[in-house]
Amino acid sequence: MRDLDSIRRFVYREPRMAGGFHVDFVPEGSPFRGLCRDLSEAGVRAEFDDPIIVGGSGLLILRPPTGVLELRAQVAYIEKRQVGLFFLFETPWQRRMTNEFIAAIASHTGMAPIVRF
Repeated sequence: MRDLDSIRRFVYREPRMAGGFHVDFVPEGSPFRGLCRDLSEAGVRAEFDDPIIVGGSGLLILRPPTGVLELRAQVAYIEKRQVGLFFLFETPWQRRMTNEFIAAIASHTGMAPIVRF
């Protein structure tokens, strides 16, 4: 094997902040309850006990202490019990409201909000 074969390809990831709140993912069929580990303007990483399928999409419900946000999301990857879900924004307004919701979570927990330069 060449040395270059073991190097992972660079993929930009949005800045993330810690989660620690419940989420529900509702694809076609029954809902899955999980725990958000971290989130960004692009999506969340959550732990689920039940099997979820990569590529599946559905309604994602975020339940931090500051309120509830419902939006569509798709499963990007699964590593052990941790699932990466990226948001499927339908409008620019929905993206803007999600960013404001994340900023409210950050200010409630005392964490620095996600800032873009």
